Amino acid sequence: MNIFRVLASGKQAVREEFVSAFLAYLLSPKMDHGLGYSFLSRLLVGVADKNDVPVLKELASKLRSRLWENIFEEGMGPPIVELEFKVPGNRYIDIVVKCDDWFILIESKIVPSSKADGQLEAQYKGFLEVIGGKELAKNNRILMLYVVPAATNGETWSVSPGFYGELDKLNQRPNDAKGLVSWQPTNDDEMPISVVSIIRDILKEEAIGLQSPIGTEIRHTLLSLIDFAMDDFHGFHYQQATSPAKLINPKMKVRKVLGLDGDLYIGIQYGKYGTASRAWRNPSFLDYEVVVTEDSSLGWQYLPLKTFQILTNWCLEPEKYSLEGIPWTGNPLDLATLYRAGKYGKTKSMFVGIKGGLNKIRGLTPEQLKARKLFQLETKQKSKEWIPIADFWHALEDKGIKFD
Repeated sequence: MNIFRVLASGKQAVREEFVSAFLAYLLSPKMDHGLGYSFLSRLLVGVADKNDVPVLKELASKLRSRLWENIFEEGMGPPIVELEFKVPGNRYIDIVVKCDDWFILIESKIVPSSKADGQLEAQYKGFLEVIGGKELAKNNRILMLYVVPAATNGETWSVSPGFYGELDKLNQRPNDAKGLVSWQPTNDDEMPISVVSIIRDILKEEAIGLQSPIGTEIRHTLLSLIDFAMDDFHGFHYQQATSPAKLINPKMKVRKVLGLDGDLYIGIQYGKYGTASRAWRNPSFLDYEVVVTEDSSLGWQYLPLKTFQILTNWCLEPEKYSLEGIPWTGNPLDLATLYRAGKYGKTKSMFVGIKGGLNKIRGLTPEQLKARKLFQLETKQKSKEWIPIADFWHALEDKGIKFD
């Protein structure tokens, strides 16, 4: 049984506070999971590597389960973990960990829409206000961690530049530090350490005897969390018995779907990416069968009918149709489709996001661009790191990158 999916399958979506509570559970060596300091120390090492904060590795090296203690050794008591730490302004920090001379502040998100502008800055300043005027403020450092969801197009995962932007706006004291952590693992070296990758490493090392044995229930729970996170924190995808008419037609040919109206959703493997890769200048796609449903809760592989129709018509006849009218978010398209969207899309509502913006694109080699695959999309230009799709296309052509 996957308890996370069960809880997320009710009328209300699983709350971020519940997932944060489990994250805090893993971070505390005093809990009954039997992992000791494993999760916390790996998290610190990963953040240190990704953000060039070597002192965090020194902190991690002090974290170890010990049977015998030196009664004359000062400091380094077990980390203290607190949930929902209140700061001025009626704000709450999801998790605060006191570890040696560090405070680790963690703000956790599981859906992109819950990102709030200026939240990290307010939490950080609020925490300083709470400990300000005390020796705690002078003798301790603060690490601010932003744990965020990655988005997938079915092949790769990436983190939205918007989350990076929120962290970049955080102004800290000289000796404090900050870092981004994703829930799902990405396949780009520039992307952050992930919760799932840390858990997988722990399970792998336990399997070959490099980690103390993990209880069966805990191992199952960790695997359940991985499964839950890798499906974008969705509950079970099942048809509710109280609404038997939800599925209009389990399978319907695309040519018929293009003539439908109404509040419907079209299920196709890999969503927008799957549609674009199959339909591009391919008339036979009209005979491809897709799922048609009224259920809006089945996940990212089910596209709103209008989105599916716009994308399909454009793919089949790009000279005749445009991509205007599609809401973009995440990284739903591959590099070839992004190139074609810039060249033929005829839309001003499509922006490609990459940390560093257009200058970053210009600094990459053609080989690096082709290998990267991780480009976020948004309907609005949120900052200079979001590039209009036409400018992105020109940048690719300047590098000699072209797709038919």
